[in-house]
Amino acid sequence: MSSSRNFAFIVSPLLALVTATAVDAQELDGLQSSVSARVGSVTYGPYARFEAGGLISGLDDAYWLPPGAADPQVNFDLDGDNTGFAGIALGYDWQNGFRGDIALLSSGDVGFSGPCSSASDGSSCTGTPHADITDGSLSTTALMANVFYSPLEQRGSNSVFQPFIVAGLGVARNDVGSWTRTNAASPKPVRVFSSNQSSDLAWSLGFGAAWQITDAGEYPIILEAAWRYYDFGTAQGGSVADVGTGTPRQALTFDNRNQVISFGVRIPLERY
Repeated sequence: MSSSRNFAFIVSPLLALVTATAVDAQELDGLQSSVSARVGSVTYGPYARFEAGGLISGLDDAYWLPPGAADPQVNFDLDGDNTGFAGIALGYDWQNGFRGDIALLSSGDVGFSGPCSSASDGSSCTGTPHADITDGSLSTTALMANVFYSPLEQRGSNSVFQPFIVAGLGVARNDVGSWTRTNAASPKPVRVFSSNQSSDLAWSLGFGAAWQITDAGEYPIILEAAWRYYDFGTAQGGSVADVGTGTPRQALTFDNRNQVISFGVRIPLERY
């Protein structure tokens, strides 16, 4: 998927939600009434949040620089498996439409592989001695600060149902396991390269909804569902091979971008 299509895919639903916040108060009151007339308990103050869900992997702009000084950059069409995703967070709810938290996030192992898609010298991947990536794995851990905005709550609603948008910024550690390049035309057709860890800036955008399942006056328990786009930065494999002496000028490198659909629970830590 091209970067422009990625951008449109991310921004379009967010723009739709943000536009909804710009309608007048009467329309918002009508929306609130149609969704839920139930009033929630006070949620002001610190809270804990837990989430789990599924990660839809998107490994973009993959390439490597082979050992030979005259070898072109070889680009790959990597395809990654989908996997699990989980997070735990501590935060603070001002109950005025805004809350924020610090979250520790982790993904399961993403297995990946992909054929050569192009070369920097214009040579074709078909019938030429360019490698394919036939095996590899990736897992990610991230620490992220998140800001949530609930437009109905910001306009004075205390309904048990609160849609929200969310943005996050932090740092991610990308762990690339051993990866395999296969080239039938090479003296060493199969070479397995070492694992590697790297850290990079991470960011996220998304939207979702919260539903307080307890009655007004009871200790609040809040269920959440969300869709988020995560850019965990650049991941890079190791460069030490099991056979042969040639060392890549740059090991397998790719962007780690994903979609996450998650379900969670938020529990205020104080009762009023």
